[in-house]
Amino acid sequence: MSDDDALDHRLLRQAEAYSRLYPSILPRLKAALEAGNPGLRALVQSMQAAMTQAEGQRARQLRDAWGLSAQEARVALRLIDGATVADCSADLGVAESTIRTHVKAVFAKTGRTRQAQLASLLQTRPGIPESDE
Repeated sequence: MSDDDALDHRLLRQAEAYSRLYPSILPRLKAALEAGNPGLRALVQSMQAAMTQAEGQRARQLRDAWGLSAQEARVALRLIDGATVADCSADLGVAESTIRTHVKAVFAKTGRTRQAQLASLLQTRPGIPESDE
């Protein structure tokens, strides 16, 4: 899967989540894209660039705060955003066993033992390791 395909997949997941709040949005966007609306195409490209930049910043925060490798940070971000190990495997083009190895390393470096703890920690305090109590 290319980087563009992975980004498109994440955009689609986010659009689907948004459509639960605003059910009319997906048919309207689909119609605009099919009509070749250049403004909408430019908007989609801008959104893709912004998402790529934001993900890079989040990954950098994780690497700096907890000493995660680039791949460990990518896996952690996908898990935080609701992906499964299988989703990560497909998105990153690696075996599920490799993803599990990265997850174990993330747990070890952050001092967490469950995916829910990791997600909660990183969503509520990105880039700030908590002290051991």
